[in-house]
Amino acid sequence: MFYRIKALHDLGFELTIHAFEYGRGKQKELEKYGRVHYYKRRKSIFHLFSSRPFIVQSRKNRFLLNRLLEDSHPILFEGHHTTYYLENENIQKRLTFVRLHNIEHEYYGGLKKQTGFLKQLFFQLEEQKLKKYQSILKLATYLLAIKQEDANKMADFHSHVKVLAASIPDIDGSFTKVKRYALFHGNLSVPENNKAAMWIIHTLKSVLDVSFPLIIAGKNPGKQLVHICKKEGIQLVSNPSEKQLKQLIQEAQTHVLYTAVSSGIKLKLLACLHSSGHLLANKEMIEGTAVAEFCVVADDPKDFKMHFIGLKNTVLTEEDFSNRSKFILQHFNNQENCLLIKQLIDSHEA
Repeated sequence: MFYRIKALHDLGFELTIHAFEYGRGKQKELEKYGRVHYYKRRKSIFHLFSSRPFIVQSRKNRFLLNRLLEDSHPILFEGHHTTYYLENENIQKRLTFVRLHNIEHEYYGGLKKQTGFLKQLFFQLEEQKLKKYQSILKLATYLLAIKQEDANKMADFHSHVKVLAASIPDIDGSFTKVKRYALFHGNLSVPENNKAAMWIIHTLKSVLDVSFPLIIAGKNPGKQLVHICKKEGIQLVSNPSEKQLKQLIQEAQTHVLYTAVSSGIKLKLLACLHSSGHLLANKEMIEGTAVAEFCVVADDPKDFKMHFIGLKNTVLTEEDFSNRSKFILQHFNNQENCLLIKQLIDSHEA
């Protein structure tokens, strides 16, 4: 979202940014790109009894609504999470966009399979509510899907669905001499990423050795993951700095990518495409995306292990790196992609 904000600012938009703050603190960097208002997200247990999804109900805020009604400018809702005020009659008179990060109920349906009993109940309830609440999206002027597969699904009940590719950091990486290690990275406090790390360790532990180790890097790993990494002799880099993580990504000979939840597009996949290493991914990781040609795709754990062994002895060529970079520039150029929003606004005002 930050890089979309930056791209829209660079295209000449005067932005008012409304952000819910719940732990990360205020971000001074945002103030370079527009006026910023922060709101407290109210996580009350009573929200669980609402007919609306918890992720929507907990972002209801009368100060936000009052500010939105101060003008008649177009509104970009980032994610299904933020769409509470699409129900407001005055907001419905405005030009509105909903940026879909994935098919939300499908994503929560995947999450419920990867966690303990209580969270499973929460994700199942949220999945049901999100599927029903999806009809609220009909009130938006445009839906902006992250990939064509999602757009096709949304087109069943909305006549104005466009594809807006993910906004990503500017490419500043160059072809790098890699080091002999495999890398899995992600926010390890997220259950999906934690489960993925566990799966990779379990799948690859019999073929790992000191000559080609596996490194797990990410934010706030849980006790179980810390224990398993220690037991299996796997290097765990907890809470790396941005510079340290970038270097790990750039210098990895192989990136191992796994997800059990095929939804949206994984931004870590795009981050790895920037690097000079191979990408080994399961089919759910790349499903519905255009990046399969740049990945070694495994259908099952046996395939994953065999491909991993094969990639130990090969390095990405400079020509392959160049082809990947050209693809990213063509498909994930932030300003070019965000021109879609400008064109839709211009056509609406014409």
